[in-house]
Amino acid sequence: MNEKCQVFTPENYVEKLLDCVGYNEQLYGKKVLENSCGDGKILVSIVGRYILDCKNNKIPNSKIKYGLEQDIYGIELDKKHYKKCLKNLKRVTEKEGITNVKWKIFNVDYLKWNTSINFEYIVGNPPYLTYSDMEESDRIFVKDNFTTCKEGKFDYCYAFIEKSILSLQNNGKMAYLIPSSIFKTVFGENLRNMMKNYISEIIDYTEEKIFDNALVKSAIMVIEKNRTLNQLNYTDVVNNNSIKIDIDKLIDKWFFSNNFNIGKREFGDYFQVSHVVATLLNEAYVIKKWEVEGNYIICEGYYIEQKVVRETATPRSRKYDKKELIIFPYYYENGNLNRYSTIDFEMKFPGATSYLNKNREKLDKRKKDENANWFEYGRSQALVGLDKEKLLVSTIITEKVNLYKLNRECIPYAGMYITPKNDEMSLQNAVDILRSDKFVEYVNAVGIHISGKSLRITSKDIMKYKF
Repeated sequence: MNEKCQVFTPENYVEKLLDCVGYNEQLYGKKVLENSCGDGKILVSIVGRYILDCKNNKIPNSKIKYGLEQDIYGIELDKKHYKKCLKNLKRVTEKEGITNVKWKIFNVDYLKWNTSINFEYIVGNPPYLTYSDMEESDRIFVKDNFTTCKEGKFDYCYAFIEKSILSLQNNGKMAYLIPSSIFKTVFGENLRNMMKNYISEIIDYTEEKIFDNALVKSAIMVIEKNRTLNQLNYTDVVNNNSIKIDIDKLIDKWFFSNNFNIGKREFGDYFQVSHVVATLLNEAYVIKKWEVEGNYIICEGYYIEQKVVRETATPRSRKYDKKELIIFPYYYENGNLNRYSTIDFEMKFPGATSYLNKNREKLDKRKKDENANWFEYGRSQALVGLDKEKLLVSTIITEKVNLYKLNRECIPYAGMYITPKNDEMSLQNAVDILRSDKFVEYVNAVGIHISGKSLRITSKDIMKYKF
């Protein structure tokens, strides 16, 4: 398995996970599983609590040893960490005068582990591995064997969560430290639909960085197989805020607020929000240093015809007032996008052709639209609505919403752009709506935390905003 997923649980979160499922007393005879145990941080704490509870109940060491062998299960795929885990557990038990424990700790892949055992407790920190980081063989196996991963670009931990829920006893409890993006990603919807039946608590660390070497924002979720209340207890740890949320209100993305998006008009009824052009090779098209001579843009010694060059922008370039140009191998006529044939483009624009040809090998290797010519952008869908005045906004929002007005000629290549759908509202109306405190509150609810106070939002999020 990819080493990127080997992120071990900090000590204070280990104790919190165990407290969340009530793993404190009357533990003898109750089975517990840690299914991605690494070097054993969580298992060491489990064993420590187990022995302490047994001794408080006057259970002799011989019987405690038997209980450890029957009640505590762990799984670790990595051989090195598996061996270290066994050493760490041995150190704990020997301090208590308990030796030669025959542990049920297995060096296998949990997702391929077959057992008929159901557990009272499952606690852990499943592997953090995105779809793009997974080996193709793992993608196929997970897709074929887990219902929450049948569609889209699922994360590896989705399968762990699904299997763990199914491995609980009817009165079982589970606490997992998971990426908080699970609650809002498009491809996590099937998993959320499964979790809704059992989830009882979310402890969200929002802006807090739990893992030193990981950008993932994390939360603890608590699953109760026999949950009786149809409410979710949600806590924002950073802002010290706790609320109860009706489970039935958790639809599509999960929003942790009881006063959420309650306006009467939807932004998407008046404005179109679209993602910008996708060249799939910006280095070939974007020009950052140039001179002008007559009807040509001179870049790296190439004379590029001005007719095929447009002003461009990104939220970052506008923020720092940097000017850039982009080769635009199309033209608009009466508001309609038109394409050049290869022969026509190469004859009309020999300078641009030569400039693009220096990246020809990379251009040809792009996973571009099936009917795209070699000199065209990889994706052309976003070009249809660009030939008008527009607003540019970043997909990442930090405390306030920065908006940039772009003219008709400008072709942005990062962020999202906004155009009016009709004459009912203007771009200035859009600016006023999106710069409001209410919209910032909405972003804080709907966005996915990525670092500090920064959140990622989508075009769909903006379109669904009610004001």
